Amino acid sequence: MPGDMEQIPVTDIEALIRRIPTVIRCHVTVNDWGGVEEIHVLSTVARGPKQVVRDIESALLAQWNLRVDHKRISVAQILEDQPTYPLGRLVVVEFHMNWDTLQQLGHASVVLQPADDATTTYHGEWHGRYVPSQYHHVMAWAAVEAINQIAEFGERFVLSELRTFPLGGRSVVAVALSYLNPRRREEILVGAVQERGDGQGAAIRAVLDAVNRKLGRVRRAKTTPTEENGGDVIDAEI
Repeated sequence: MPGDMEQIPVTDIEALIRRIPTVIRCHVTVNDWGGVEEIHVLSTVARGPKQVVRDIESALLAQWNLRVDHKRISVAQILEDQPTYPLGRLVVVEFHMNWDTLQQLGHASVVLQPADDATTTYHGEWHGRYVPSQYHHVMAWAAVEAINQIAEFGERFVLSELRTFPLGGRSVVAVALSYLNPRRREEILVGAVQERGDGQGAAIRAVLDAVNRKLGRVRRAKTTPTEENGGDVIDAEI
């Protein structure tokens, strides 16, 4: 079992620490006897510094049975740049649903694209048991699957709930989408639209209402104050 740094290259220690979530860079120094003197780490704020230190201690112990006092580990944290998505708000290109009433099987397909990029499309499908009362759910799931084809989002969305209800004399479709944020905590996106005679399209538009709000928040976070309004430039297309 290794007892000093003569048996473990410093570069290997640093490489292992850099693989720990939220760690950006690290630097390990050793004393004249080859023991770990200091470990300096730069990480993001997505996880607490105490958790990062515990992970470093555990990783070194598990990998090489190397014990390092937590007092020798220092963690500096910086704010990450606000994420940007190289796509505008999403719009529906086409959708359709086929079903076999005898077999009670259905197939839904949804094609989406960024509003400012007519050359890129995202295709989502749903297959399974189908009953007519679930047509909104079927189309919503297909829309979610299309959105999950967008690698830039970095997370997968799940349709947590869908409801239809009367409001102001109109029928409204509302959805809740869940996903895990970088802290691995569940967050919810909510979207709602009124039905307007396009059948299953209302469920798709409700899903896009939820996701486009997320895109809208990201765009607002990246804008800068202007002399005309003295504040943020607000993108109203959400």
